[in-house]
Amino acid sequence: MAQVKAVSAYCVLRTYFGGATAWAPRASALSTEQVTRLRPDRATDAAAHLLPDDVDKALFAALAVDGRSSLRVLAEATGLSTSAVQRRLEHLRAAKALYFDVDIDTAALGYPTQAMFWLSVPPSELANVGTELAEHEEIAFAAATTGATNLAAIVGCRSIDDLYHYIEARLGAIPAVRHMETAPIIHQYKRAGNVLGAPPR
Repeated sequence: MAQVKAVSAYCVLRTYFGGATAWAPRASALSTEQVTRLRPDRATDAAAHLLPDDVDKALFAALAVDGRSSLRVLAEATGLSTSAVQRRLEHLRAAKALYFDVDIDTAALGYPTQAMFWLSVPPSELANVGTELAEHEEIAFAAATTGATNLAAIVGCRSIDDLYHYIEARLGAIPAVRHMETAPIIHQYKRAGNVLGAPPR
């Protein structure tokens, strides 16, 4: 695109908060105990031994286009029956190779003010600060990254005033934070994207 003048791209090394856990405390009406009782027991190390085959890849591709695809649509994409697709999905979820997440409009939860943060901390403090950020209720995403800074975060606040107090009182109380850049999120054109591309035809 002719309008793009520069691009910077960095690698996410470790996610401390986000993905399947993002905004769960604000989005759930259930207690931690209730969530635990509803969640089925799943294998903890099966994903390490899972080698996705062509059917799995077709499923991932179809779900990347529309995570709400019906079993019928997924069956058409993979050539399996709907019952076979359901069993395959259960297997992938049990192996933790697949999870479903809800893309939430944070403004609907009362957090219309969002901002991105780029933080610099000593490498020896990276895990400690990342874990501490993950405990902040304002945090929607926190991760260690490559680049000029080594921590990236997205926060949601109820107002600009609350954003100021978060910076001053919460981030300001972390001694290891040596440098910080902040950018308000003015408008979101797209949230979770199509990562794997369209399913094969």
